Amino acid sequence: MSDADTTQEAHWSLGLYLEYLSTLRPPTEAFDPNGAWEHTYDVFPIYAALDVTGKGAWSLQHKGVMRLKREPVSGEDAFQLHVASEVTFLGWLPTRTQRTTASIECAADTLGTPLSWELESVALSAEDSSPVPLSHMRESGVVRDGAVELTFEGGGRTLEVSSPLTSNWSLFEAVQRLPRGNVPEGEFEMLEDLRLRRAHQRLVAEDPTEVTMAGETVRLYGYRQLGEGISPLHYWLDEQGRLLLAFGKMRAYIWEGVTEEKAEGEQ
Repeated sequence: MSDADTTQEAHWSLGLYLEYLSTLRPPTEAFDPNGAWEHTYDVFPIYAALDVTGKGAWSLQHKGVMRLKREPVSGEDAFQLHVASEVTFLGWLPTRTQRTTASIECAADTLGTPLSWELESVALSAEDSSPVPLSHMRESGVVRDGAVELTFEGGGRTLEVSSPLTSNWSLFEAVQRLPRGNVPEGEFEMLEDLRLRRAHQRLVAEDPTEVTMAGETVRLYGYRQLGEGISPLHYWLDEQGRLLLAFGKMRAYIWEGVTEEKAEGEQ
């Protein structure tokens, strides 16, 4: 069956985001997922409560940002992945934002296996964005002999892991290199935020779909992630393999495109 035969309008998982996506201009420049690139995503928390229509609700008010930068390592089958993220956690009292940066060396394999990394994180007050006392954390990690060795000020700990192994940030990169519609065979493990082990993960390919962005019909293909310790996660990519949208039960990451409203204001 051809892609044209399987294309459906507005896959059910995209319903909450169609109106917002319609205001964004889709990226048009060439993209090589195996090369050097930098993506920026707006990050929106998703409320657990339902809105008056019975659908899930999400917050445009508490918008965060995540920047993901890929740099191939010359002469090695590896790359550096740099993460800079600020996301708001609405369930915390008081609400506060978590600022996280990470530099990860990854193998250029199917899942972008993390090999070693440096991670730093701090909570910011909702009132004045000042650091919350005792919230600063700096940690390094390395994968060695079937275990993750974490080192932080005053100590460390070891997590037993199995391969294949990835991280949530590595998957943002890895799905862009997968042959379209293909998924890794079997299960894998994921390190959420490079600290929490999530076992028995797998990817499932979704049928192609179409959305409207700035009046243009954009064809997307996607993957759904299932596994222990997570809600189902969805990844939607354009035809060049660029990840435009990723979301689960807690947060939505949407390509930071130029909105039609902003574009008109710049003229």
